[in-house]
Amino acid sequence: MRLLVSALALLLIAGCSTTHLNTTNATQAPANLEARYFQVKIPTRDGKELAATVYQPAMSAGEDAPLIIATHGWGGFRAKRPFSLYGKSMLTGEAALAAWKKGYWVVFYDQRGWGDSDGHVHMMDPDYEVADLSQVIDWSLNHLPGIHRLDDGSPAIGMIGESYGAGVQTLAAFNEKRLKAIVPLASWYDMNSVAPNGEFRTGWGGILLAAGAINSGFDVGEMFAEPWRSAFGGTVNEQLKALMYQRSPAWYCDQGKRPYADALFIQGFHDTMFPYQQAEKNQQCWEKGGRDARLIGLQSAHVLPWPIQQWEGFLPFETDDNVHCGDFNDTTVDTVVSWWDEKLRGGKSELPNTCINVDDERGIALNAPLPEGRDEFPVPKSRVTLPLSGAFEWLMIGFDVGTDMFRGLWPGADLRDLKPNGGFGRPKFVPVYVARGDDELLLGKPRIDLNLGGTSGKKSMPVFVGVGVQHANHRRVKVASEQLTPLPDKGIYRMELPALSQPLEAGDRVGLIIYGFTTQFPLNSAFLARVADVQGHVWLPLSRSDNVALKDSLPYPRERSSATME
Repeated sequence: MRLLVSALALLLIAGCSTTHLNTTNATQAPANLEARYFQVKIPTRDGKELAATVYQPAMSAGEDAPLIIATHGWGGFRAKRPFSLYGKSMLTGEAALAAWKKGYWVVFYDQRGWGDSDGHVHMMDPDYEVADLSQVIDWSLNHLPGIHRLDDGSPAIGMIGESYGAGVQTLAAFNEKRLKAIVPLASWYDMNSVAPNGEFRTGWGGILLAAGAINSGFDVGEMFAEPWRSAFGGTVNEQLKALMYQRSPAWYCDQGKRPYADALFIQGFHDTMFPYQQAEKNQQCWEKGGRDARLIGLQSAHVLPWPIQQWEGFLPFETDDNVHCGDFNDTTVDTVVSWWDEKLRGGKSELPNTCINVDDERGIALNAPLPEGRDEFPVPKSRVTLPLSGAFEWLMIGFDVGTDMFRGLWPGADLRDLKPNGGFGRPKFVPVYVARGDDELLLGKPRIDLNLGGTSGKKSMPVFVGVGVQHANHRRVKVASEQLTPLPDKGIYRMELPALSQPLEAGDRVGLIIYGFTTQFPLNSAFLARVADVQGHVWLPLSRSDNVALKDSLPYPRERSSATME
């Protein structure tokens, strides 16, 4: 028993104590190195220290290995050991450790203000968080022997991180030439995505504030400083909009600046913080700058806890286990490592330009952007009571399940004959299309042209719209890919909605769903009673699943459905 306790103590000490390394210029391992991990402190430009864990690969004397930098999302922390939350539950840690086991150096660090690192959280300030990454690279090249060089003599350096850790990669890519192959998970193109139409995603605000306070040691004072604190009222002011734009790839891309690193963007269709199009716009910016940029569209990423969103796991950030891309199928972890093998070790390229997980078992490969909605449907004038519409939706779940079961006992039961419903306690659902077969899909980017008015004399008339799907013989209407967009004021809205990846079955009704209250935006609703009127048109991205296969070009012919309503 004593021997066991002693062994465990030694293991903890080996994994947790800080190691001090001498500087080295060795481009090859000077001696045989065993696989191990150890803790280090990395100095920053302003005299702080970043805590990091170095994963040293097994190497023989004279060998070398590429380097992977890994970091965490907002409120996160590094994988201090292989058996850890990040090492076992987050794609960032799983892929980084898989690369280590395949012979890569890995440096996994806590960003300033988080975990064991010094400093304050500066909300992705280029002078702090982004500059820190260059210091991590400097330290790694000066202290780790045998880092592989590419044909041009530059170090072979890749990176991975989710959300906040994805943003630091995309911003650094415009200034840090030593980054070669980045993997931003659920990143932003314009940080203003957290406030569509100026309405801050207050459902996420509570999660970010709680996680940030706990994991930073209650040191997120920047969130309460101007202009960031304007978001706590549910909207963002012009100063904050400008600041978030400046801390985004969009700012660099709009100035014609080009990134230095190739990128594998991974984004989720159910991501209610940074929807799929954020990655698509990043991909287009990278390609315009002459870089290789590929995109994987998974189902999940930033997902609010149940019951706000469908239960995906015990963390507010989840990713699919597998990538389905027509004829290409692999685990998500192995797909990421293969990307690094291609870029940092000269491996063979197998990953198509764009991969879309249609569901848990099927996927599609595209060589063009995701298709836009092309099937147009009128939305007749529909009335919604604010803020009650949708506020009692969850109270009706038990009733809906019971009536669905009862209805199923009657032959010929068919909910397709129901009139449009909701608008008071339930969200308003305006069906415009009925799926005719089990092979149909909503896959692409819907569009709306809606006129929002109402009985109140005030300009404010907040509603939240999305594409609704009422499955055959079910009462409850679900939001396709769980994406809702706020329309805060009276007026005309001509805009693209978040992209969808939603299989359909015969008898499913598809239409516009309108909320007056939603827990995705709990502080953005009207708090004085009023009635909103919505009418206009919606364009749906309808297709058929027989096109879900690996193709050399966009696999959706631009043919109109016979069921299209003019």
